[in-house]
Amino acid sequence: MPNIVILDETTANQIAAGEVVERPASVVKELLENSLDAGASIISIEVEQGGLRRITVRDNGCGMDEEDAHLALMRHATSKIREPADLSRITTLGFRGEALPSIAAVSKMTMKTRTAAADRGIFLEVEGGKVIGKGPAAMAPGTIVTVENLFYNTPARKKYMKSPGTEGGVVGDYIFRLALARPEVAIRFTHNRRQVFTSPGSGNLLDVIASYYGAELARQMVPVEDSPGDWLEIKGFVARPTLHRSNRRQITVLINGRYVYSPLVSTAVCEAYHTLLPAGRYPVAIISLTIIPELVDVNVHPAKLEVRLAREREILEAVSRAVRKSLIGSRLVIPGTGPQEDKPLLSLEKSRLPSTSFISSEDVENRVLFPEHPTCSLLPAGRENYVAEAATVYEHAGGSFPAMEYLGQLLPTYLLAAGQEGLYIIDQHAAHERVLYEKYRAALAGPQAASQILALPLNVFLTHREARLLETHREFIASLGFILDFYSQDTVVVRGLPADFPPGEGELFLQDIIGYLDEPGRSPSREALVHHLAAQAACRAAIKAGEGLSGLEARTLLEQLAAAGNPFTCPHGRPTIIHISYRELAQRFKRS
Repeated sequence: MPNIVILDETTANQIAAGEVVERPASVVKELLENSLDAGASIISIEVEQGGLRRITVRDNGCGMDEEDAHLALMRHATSKIREPADLSRITTLGFRGEALPSIAAVSKMTMKTRTAAADRGIFLEVEGGKVIGKGPAAMAPGTIVTVENLFYNTPARKKYMKSPGTEGGVVGDYIFRLALARPEVAIRFTHNRRQVFTSPGSGNLLDVIASYYGAELARQMVPVEDSPGDWLEIKGFVARPTLHRSNRRQITVLINGRYVYSPLVSTAVCEAYHTLLPAGRYPVAIISLTIIPELVDVNVHPAKLEVRLAREREILEAVSRAVRKSLIGSRLVIPGTGPQEDKPLLSLEKSRLPSTSFISSEDVENRVLFPEHPTCSLLPAGRENYVAEAATVYEHAGGSFPAMEYLGQLLPTYLLAAGQEGLYIIDQHAAHERVLYEKYRAALAGPQAASQILALPLNVFLTHREARLLETHREFIASLGFILDFYSQDTVVVRGLPADFPPGEGELFLQDIIGYLDEPGRSPSREALVHHLAAQAACRAAIKAGEGLSGLEARTLLEQLAAAGNPFTCPHGRPTIIHISYRELAQRFKRS
């Protein structure tokens, strides 16, 4: 008797189901994708006990006749492709012909379906992959699939399911992301007879975002739209840097109307927020890519959650560039707490009104997220012929920095300015840090940065390990403008620093480089090291909280901030400026 045998159909189907149907959310995903491929404009998903007890998906799609309904339950039966060449230009969500038979193999499933041309529908009752009943069904055109007792015949799989609440949460997450991919489709999700999510089907992506995250979050989203070529289109929404999360789970990537798991695209989005977010924080983003099908391989995994991309580097660079352009092109000022748009101040009423309204320094601190720094240095003097009256309004070259007029200094830590839209509070340290960061970063630009020779060379004493680490990367460090001589095993002589860098901090710069290179698993990246050096130098050199500024110095700082490439955050992602609208001031004084 041979050792190798051909598995029976039931066992083979259950093995296949293990790849496609991992949990209830997998069932919902596959059925929802079938509904979308069927051209449905209205889809309802009803789930009980996280989907472990029952899942029902109803749609008003094209439906199936009796013959196609039977064929749909057979493995690798599909209407989406006809030949191998079709795999290189897939435009539908499904194409493998595995979803329905895989679901039917591990559940008790009922399918009712009707085409628009038929006067009645049909139903099929399936248990463990076998059709055990069929007959006519009175229904509107479309399809209704009910899945009950999921994994009833595969207890090994069922015991690894999470609680019904957890499984229901994962189901809702899948539904939301598929709704983002098709904002023109009205989708309703009900869990344990409670409506959880409704997509209006308006075709407006922002409406879907608001229906899931809420209107307040939707107002913090900035549109992204770019088309680098006729082969790629980028659309979506990204959150202002004031809105961030502790992980990347809220970055949604859609490719050709399909929700996919793409760490590379997510990374490209995060790179666009460089210096805009605090360390360890991630944005909320929805990025939808339309790529010609020949450049996308979706036949990577049975769950179809992963894709391969041709011209990958170009796509990632285009995504990062488009997101960055949208962020910098919008006003990134921290808003006040008022939920409504600004309106003209109301006339004073005769009722009792407070004569003062208090905005505490703690309130300002909470909004600005200002960190204390230990060292001190003065703001470089501004132009001697500066005329305050001729330059009291500061406008960003890109048009996104608000026009404002300097009023005075608070604490002294914050600069106060007024504009057409309200009061602006500027963190003087964060603002100066941004100005210096961009100056130092520009000094390190290019493959070989310029150097400034020190009048007195600086001897720096290091451990043997530190000196060898610098020597190993000697050419790399020299390309940044550092001129070093290694005279002994523990002494490095600094003869030159990058141009425009503070000349008295050569030892600190070397320690910054050593700290960067000495991190486990670190490979020297010029871009990352340039950011690290410029940010550290700017943080040390920037004016600190508590230092008084003259009116001339304050106005010079505002002028420099307005001219910065990104005037709204410091290099570490903290905001430089917050806005308290006239509307909020009116509310605090009970004038509206």
